[in-house]
Order: sequence, then C-alpha cells, then structure tokens
Amino acid sequence: MSAVLKAKNPDLVALLSHLWCRPVASEVDRWHVYAEQIDELPGGNDPDDALTLPDGEAAVSELLDEYERLFVGPGTVACPPYESYWREDVPVDVRSSLGGPCTVELMDLYKEAGLELPSSSNELADHVAIELEALALFLRSPFTLALAEPLVNDHLKQFLPRLCRAVAHEATKDFYRQLANVTRTWLTMMVDELALMSVDIVAAPVQSTT
Repeated sequence: MSAVLKAKNPDLVALLSHLWCRPVASEVDRWHVYAEQIDELPGGNDPDDALTLPDGEAAVSELLDEYERLFVGPGTVACPPYESYWREDVPVDVRSSLGGPCTVELMDLYKEAGLELPSSSNELADHVAIELEALALFLRSPFTLALAEPLVNDHLKQFLPRLCRAVAHEATKDFYRQLANVTRTWLTMMVDELALMSVDIVAAPVQSTT
C-alpha cells in the first residue's frame, strides 16, 4: 500500500488524534499499545521524524509539562491547539482568538454526521485532536465519507500547517517536534488522496438504465 493511501486510513487518523491529546499516563499507555502503527505514520520511517514515545514515569511527566506549556498554560500559551486561533481568512478583530466562525461551522458538520461533543467535554469543537477524531469517524463509513473533504480542505488544511510550524519551532521535546512534522506530511498526503478520490468519482462511468 502506498503512503498516500495510508493517509486516509481511519485507524491511523484516529491514532494521530490521540497523539495530539493531553499525555496523561493512561493516554501514553495507549500509544505504546499501538507502537507498530505509529511507525506506519507518514514520515515515520525517517529517523529524524520517527516519533520517540516517552518511556517511564519521569519521561511522561516531562512530556505532560511540555504539553501544558505549549498548548494550555498558565501564562502565555505558545501554540493554542485550536483552528480559530490560526485562521487568517477572518476579520481582523477575531484573529488569534478562540471560538471563531469555524467553530460553529465544525459543530454543524459534526451534527450532519450525527456527532456531538459530550456534555462533560470542556474542549471546543475546533481542537486539533477533536477534528482529527471526527475525520477518522467520517472515513469509517460510506455514509459520512463525503464529509471528509470539507473537514480536510475547509478546516484542517486552513490551520494545521501554521500550528505545526509553531509547534516544531517552540517545542523543547523531540516528541512534539516530530509529531508536528509527521502531521504536516500526513496532511499533504491526505489532501492529495482526497483529490484522487474526487477525480475517480468524476471519471466513473455512468451506468446505463436501459
């Protein structure tokens, strides 16, 4: 299977979503269970970009501290993991803010697929991990596959490169620098794969009804 085809593998997209989640011990344990699949992520065979999973309580604690510094705070947050913060195609007064127009658009997209954030969730709909999780779900069913294209091209493509560049620049731990680079490679492949899918649909012969 080519690397391009792997990009739309829903299991790999779901795994990518988990890698962008808060690295508490239970989450990191899940990463280690799927270590072989992590090696299949685009760019994972490149020694410079292969993800180095934290091993041991001290390493997990250090990675959690790095996550908080990069994505949560307190203080100035280096790389807010929200689409609305990174969008530039919005009015100036809502740039670099949270809960922008894209958040409402995403909630409508999720609703169309029958998805909704649990009431217990304190995250916004445009958190990178949530968008990736939704994409994995869209890719699993022929009934929601058509929703993958607007989620990728109208949302992930519009902010993920900027977020990943910021993370690669700000990260002090190899894991997040590597995750940013792997994610950018995956997105490029995913966009290409969706374009190929669109061409195949247009080129498909019309079945005669006579």
